[in-house]
Amino acid sequence: MKRIFTLLVLFAAIQFSQAQYYMVPFLNAGTNPGGLNNDPEYPVGGGLVAGWATIHSGSKATPAWSVARTLPFTFNFNGQPFTKFRICSNGIVSFDTTAVLPLATYTRGPLPDANIPNNSICIWGLAGIGSNDNVVGKSFGVAPNRQYWIQFSSYGYGSVVSDGSNFCYWSIVLEETSGRIYIVDNRTGGYAATKQVSAGIQIDATTAIVVPKSPDLASVAGTDPTPADNTYYEFRTGTQPKFDMTATEITINPYIIVGKNAVTGTLLNNGSDAVTSFDLNYTVDGGATVTAAITGVNIAKSAKYSFSHPTEWTVDKPGVKKIEVWASNINGNPDGFPSDDYRNKTIVVYSRSIQKTPLYEIFTSSTCGPCVPGNINYHKIVDTKDQEEFVSIKYQQNFPGTGDPYCTTESINRRVNQYAINSIPRMEIDGGWDGNAQSFSEALYTSSRARAAGFEMSGTYKVDELAKTVTATIKYSPAFDATGYKLHVAINENETKMNVKSNGETDFRNVMKKMLPNETGTTLKAINDGALDSISFTYKFNGDYRLPLDAAAANMINHGIEHSVEEFGDLTVVAWIQGPDKVVQQALNLKSGSVGVKDLLSVKNIVTFPNPTTDQLNITLSAEKQDDILFTLVNADGKIVKSVKRQVSSGVNTVEINTTDLGTGLYYLSISDAKQNSNTRPIMISK
Repeated sequence: MKRIFTLLVLFAAIQFSQAQYYMVPFLNAGTNPGGLNNDPEYPVGGGLVAGWATIHSGSKATPAWSVARTLPFTFNFNGQPFTKFRICSNGIVSFDTTAVLPLATYTRGPLPDANIPNNSICIWGLAGIGSNDNVVGKSFGVAPNRQYWIQFSSYGYGSVVSDGSNFCYWSIVLEETSGRIYIVDNRTGGYAATKQVSAGIQIDATTAIVVPKSPDLASVAGTDPTPADNTYYEFRTGTQPKFDMTATEITINPYIIVGKNAVTGTLLNNGSDAVTSFDLNYTVDGGATVTAAITGVNIAKSAKYSFSHPTEWTVDKPGVKKIEVWASNINGNPDGFPSDDYRNKTIVVYSRSIQKTPLYEIFTSSTCGPCVPGNINYHKIVDTKDQEEFVSIKYQQNFPGTGDPYCTTESINRRVNQYAINSIPRMEIDGGWDGNAQSFSEALYTSSRARAAGFEMSGTYKVDELAKTVTATIKYSPAFDATGYKLHVAINENETKMNVKSNGETDFRNVMKKMLPNETGTTLKAINDGALDSISFTYKFNGDYRLPLDAAAANMINHGIEHSVEEFGDLTVVAWIQGPDKVVQQALNLKSGSVGVKDLLSVKNIVTFPNPTTDQLNITLSAEKQDDILFTLVNADGKIVKSVKRQVSSGVNTVEINTTDLGTGLYYLSISDAKQNSNTRPIMISK
């Protein structure tokens, strides 16, 4: 009996020890806690990926509690097991599931507060007033180490309703087994003066553990929908140890060159005492530990310390390496919380330095209003650069609304299968940075070129306009032993005008017309460092031009019998090599070796405008010498409806063709010189 009593006392002591919390801030963490959740932060119906379930909807003019929701696992909060919770639209999650709960206002206040239920986690000051202000939930990981995320998605602050320019995303994360709680500052746009909350854990009306600066804790996350700008606050059970350091980041470039490389990163002091000395350690691929004693420092509680290990890492051969960093012997004592000491990073080592040519992929549509400022911002930056410094490709999409007429199944599959994107506008930089092209910047342009590439590439292409055939050859040589990489090739049309729809754009740049052989690419054979290989492609555009009515599956271009190329002389070919990790190692604008009709014509630089037109079509062109040029309009049935001959002189000429007598529809303009060389392009007449 005495033994049973002793066990009960011990159990009670354990429960009591679990009922204590302390908070550790991970400011500008650039990741989510534990790295389990890498889903982009988007609204319901506007990009939120599969697996999230709406657990509390918006349109709550005053704070409202949800019904009781069931957790995917039993969670121990303050020493008590819970299986259910409720959510209030003002940013509070409570394990109290009684029928009537107090309702704190949308106006935040200090914690604790008598109007907040016991056993609650608070991001008080959020407001689910807007119609698309939803709370969503999703489980990540595998038992017994799962995380359950409760995310306030596309929410507002206080009384200011979220809209297209004002929005925020915050999350409460419950971690199985460890009992840890995380409050994550995911994303905020707008709300310059009002993005403040009262964050913490309320045990009861008299006890709370709060994040410093609450109730005026300001969001520090930016608008990036990835975890790259996330901050989080971790609540741990137990008493904060005196000595605890966490390696929060390894800042070595993930792509380095053989030779000596500095080992750099950041450490965080999670202990209650200041750190004045410690050992800094790293190991590569689980090999010998390299240790250096760091003295003469004074790292305050919750402060970060940037380090550069005194012993450089000497890399003797290319390949994929894994480096791990941690601190030990803190002020001469063992680390009091060893489970979070380590940080590791995968590094690709190249044998030589090759200038990186980045790949910019943009998913857009002529029916997408928000795509317009993204495209404008993107071209404002790249149009001032040397066009050989980067590769640009646009994938027109089948939404919103009726979608872009130039959308193809290859465009859709690239978006869905390669990147799992379900919203636009979206931009990928080297398959890694994922965001809106409106967020593209000079800094991102510079950083995307500021590292070595894994492959050296060269290539040429030819376009036979008469045969409507494109041929291309790409040569490549890796700077490491590369296996599992793919070569992707795309035929772009530099500018299109016929796919105008509803977003106000009238010309579209770098539009993907065909991928070779398709969007899945070509798997490269295993090739050694420095070896050279090449691949050639030939593609013939079949049939005639057709302008689809919309991007419905039944109306999309069937490459087997037709095409949507407006001008074959305006085609270019781009190529890139992409790794198993989806990151692009190198991209390339192929050099033109074309000798097509455009080169044989005695006139060049042909521009038609407006297109679509109503009563007059204007044509400008440059002529090397005087010549007789025949302009012929043919309707969709192949019948000549208008033919005009004009004599042009050396230099720039303008020709006007009256179209008032022609009905609405698709026509083809053929431009022929005295040697009967010709160039044909589609023209749309709209009355």
